[in-house]
Amino acid sequence: MLHCSSFSKCLAPGYRIGWASAGRFARKVARQKLTTTLSTSAPAQLALATYLEKGGLDKHLRKLRQTLAVQQATFAQAVGHYFPAGTRATRPLGGYFLWVELPAQVNALEIHRKALELGISVAPGPIFSATRAFTHCLRLNYGHVWDAQSEKAMQTLGRLVAEAAA
Repeated sequence: MLHCSSFSKCLAPGYRIGWASAGRFARKVARQKLTTTLSTSAPAQLALATYLEKGGLDKHLRKLRQTLAVQQATFAQAVGHYFPAGTRATRPLGGYFLWVELPAQVNALEIHRKALELGISVAPGPIFSATRAFTHCLRLNYGHVWDAQSEKAMQTLGRLVAEAAA
């Protein structure tokens, strides 16, 4: 079994450090790593290794999970408050995205375009489908701390969706 991941989403995006638990493929992975990477940041790797050894990641992830749970609830509540009837949002068990199903007549690509014009970034559902499905869905990122700007953005998105649904 071969398992690969990185620390980019949960700890240090700028470090660009990943890892592999290669099992029986360990030698082949090490050789590929050696032949495909000219330079790796040794100080960053050493700092991360020390952090992991001292249990820093576990503590960080516990706090991150709590923070994201609060932010998820806040964003989901805002969807319920600002978006029109017929809108549904998932409550994922992890990550930092809400999948929002809009009323069927709403075109998510159009909402995306209008939102971008107003400085609001959302991901329209069709970009997550090879068949251009999910035409009335959006993916919202709740990985940022809720603030006045988030509140205003959700109000604006809700208004855009309500106008499109009418």
